[in-house]
Amino acid sequence: MTRKKTTVQWGYYAVFLYRMAIVLLLLFICRLLFYFLNRGLFPDIAGSDWLKILKGGLLFDIAALFYFNGLMIFLMTIPVPYAVRANKGYQQTIKWIFYITNGIAVFLNCVDFIYYRFTLKRTTVSVFSEFSHEQNKGGLAFHFFIDYWFVVLLFVALIALMVFLYNRVVIRQRHWPLPKAGYYITASLVFAVAVVLAIGGIRGGYRHSTRPITVTDAGEYVKRSHEVYLVLNTPFVFIRTMGVTPLKEVHYFPENEVAKIYSPLHYPSQADSVPFTKKNVVIIILESFGKEATGFYNKDLDRGTYKGFTPFLDSLASVSKIYWNSFANGRKSIDAIPSILSSIPSGQDPFALTPYVSDSTRSLPRLLSQEGYHTSFFHGAANGSMGFLSYTKMIGIENYFGKTEYNNDADYDGIWGIWDEPFFRFFEQKLSSFPQPFFASIFSVSSHDPFKVPKKYEGRFQKGPLPVLECIGYTDMALQQFFAKAQQQPWFKNTLFVISADHATVTYHPEYQNAWGDYAIPIILYAPGDSSFRGVEQGVIQQLDIMPTVLDYLHYKKPYLAYGESALHRTGPGFAFQYLGGYRWITGPYLMFFDGNKTTGLYNYPTDRLLQKDLVRDSAQVAAGMEQKLKAFIQQYNNRIIRNQLIAPAIQP
Repeated sequence: MTRKKTTVQWGYYAVFLYRMAIVLLLLFICRLLFYFLNRGLFPDIAGSDWLKILKGGLLFDIAALFYFNGLMIFLMTIPVPYAVRANKGYQQTIKWIFYITNGIAVFLNCVDFIYYRFTLKRTTVSVFSEFSHEQNKGGLAFHFFIDYWFVVLLFVALIALMVFLYNRVVIRQRHWPLPKAGYYITASLVFAVAVVLAIGGIRGGYRHSTRPITVTDAGEYVKRSHEVYLVLNTPFVFIRTMGVTPLKEVHYFPENEVAKIYSPLHYPSQADSVPFTKKNVVIIILESFGKEATGFYNKDLDRGTYKGFTPFLDSLASVSKIYWNSFANGRKSIDAIPSILSSIPSGQDPFALTPYVSDSTRSLPRLLSQEGYHTSFFHGAANGSMGFLSYTKMIGIENYFGKTEYNNDADYDGIWGIWDEPFFRFFEQKLSSFPQPFFASIFSVSSHDPFKVPKKYEGRFQKGPLPVLECIGYTDMALQQFFAKAQQQPWFKNTLFVISADHATVTYHPEYQNAWGDYAIPIILYAPGDSSFRGVEQGVIQQLDIMPTVLDYLHYKKPYLAYGESALHRTGPGFAFQYLGGYRWITGPYLMFFDGNKTTGLYNYPTDRLLQKDLVRDSAQVAAGMEQKLKAFIQQYNNRIIRNQLIAPAIQP
């Protein structure tokens, strides 16, 4: 009885092509898994849309194939003697190169099966910088593996499939039938063809105008900008963002004309005769507090029965200044700090991680420090976590308080940092010790994966359909305790409080599972000593507006640069800017998508909560006006950052 063969034997070049096909198959499977695990974030994709997505996806998969398999392709096609090619040790080397490089590619894709839902971007090389300061990388990785065990199983299954398919087909052992000269001619031609194919695969074509395809080229295959991440694959994005300077100067308008459309330069109003008022400024940044979690903003959800998970924040909003349409400018914590404290948004990569970060930035804490303010920043994580320590020092914050300064690991959550309740108490005590006027900011940590609350509070807070919501309830309670103590202090009524989430997070209502909800967060302006500073307005406010709004409230009398605008004195409804695989621009009720060249979508959110009706043709005049303002914003952003022109001239031009 003969044993059934488990392998088949093919010719050398047939095996080579077969191995390339394995890579494409793995990338295709990863794309399908990525979609099905995040399909709630990609609603309303028609069959015809999928044809274009998969066509573009193949283009980017081929590019990733050549990026990650260049060494293996070289070793299999270089014209060495056939005896060398057929050598067992030579083929074993090629096998392990294939396993390692493509194992890394599969791993990167698997990471984004989950990480994408938090960042709404494919992972880039900046992830190393974002987590480079974390002292508990092992613990974070362990909890990721435990909480998302099914992704670990998918990774193992994909690797097992790769190994099985690779070993299923082997090279037929035989002598080369052609004369030696014929063999080398054939091998050389194949090598030349492989080089040509690699160039075309990496460039995305052979046209003279074609350059190596980049992340932005994925926009050609989608209707909505966030769908580019179905076209892209993480290995490609990872490689293409290595050592790349993401910004390029743009010139939509002549230099002497662009400022008439939009300018980030702010000069004191001649009509403002009130002297600079040295009120304290406290900015509270809440981790992952998406607007969906709040009851105050969502009284219409669930047919009017929705209560939310932030009872204290809701009560505070009722006595604060609120702009109904409030947005983050990014999807990562590291996007939020420059947006809120420096009024500088992120582009393709977080601003704090780009080569353009410098101490020339005139941020809110630096400007107030120059006016005699004591400045501080609080973050309960290990000092340096997320790069906050280095960035806050760079923008003029003199005092940093982290896990080290708290100095009590009994209150450590074991993963990220000090639990919010005791750290907010520490924050209040420190504020009471500071000389007035002071500027202080705190960044909460507890509403973060792995989404736990202290044991003594287990079962106290409403869990809801998402794990983060229980943690949001806990942090809301910590915020309530902070204000209960703070209102007893003499500095309390002389303080302007600004409360903002760092970014939105995963959602479960259809009204938030769209491009509007991707960035919707609460932004609350609370001045307990100013009873007139209250009410709800329907305009737009974004994190970029916090710095100019605070300076306007204080009647600041010097010029400065900020990419937002004061919400207190403006003639229009306000605007919000975001970049997510393409540009987004919000003005009044409208959300516009822009790919850098043309408007690709326009939606009216109040009347179309699910963003199903594209108005780009029916409202061409609205789109044209928004596009003009956005182009001017991009030009001012890119060109000024590249040229290091982030300081307002002392004299208004």
